[in-house]
Amino acid sequence: MAYDPLSGPIPGENYTSDTKNYAWHRPPEHDSLDTAMEDILKKLLDEENTGALTMIESGVTIAELTQIILMSGIMAGKWTLDYALLLAGPTAHVLYLMAKAYEIDCDMGIDKGFKPITSNFITELRAPKGEPLPEETKAQITSEVTGTGFMAGAPKTAEAGGY
Repeated sequence: MAYDPLSGPIPGENYTSDTKNYAWHRPPEHDSLDTAMEDILKKLLDEENTGALTMIESGVTIAELTQIILMSGIMAGKWTLDYALLLAGPTAHVLYLMAKAYEIDCDMGIDKGFKPITSNFITELRAPKGEPLPEETKAQITSEVTGTGFMAGAPKTAEAGGY
């Protein structure tokens, strides 16, 4: 199949097309976090709308459900992505309180098994099992962790004898 270079769009065609084809091409419906949160609360606390609680009960995490709610609001043009990031915490908290009020066990979707890498962790990795770590290795690890390597101090300039 041959490529036809003349079959593509005309240069500048995007400037003449309608730019309001999608909801996110227009200004958002809510220009205040308070009104956006009120809109979310009206939908979540509607007694006929039990979809959120059903999803939580079926195993959807609070984080996933929050993402679904906020992304659907972005696609509907209710708020911007920046507002969605700011609304994530309060929305997740409301969902958590709703689940607890109806005595539904819920998973927040936060990985609690994460442990930051520390100097002790590095020491444990480098030490042979059951043997003490040599002093020179301890000094090397300490210098790497405290930042005395190439990232420590001000950068060298040509006048200071560097590079």
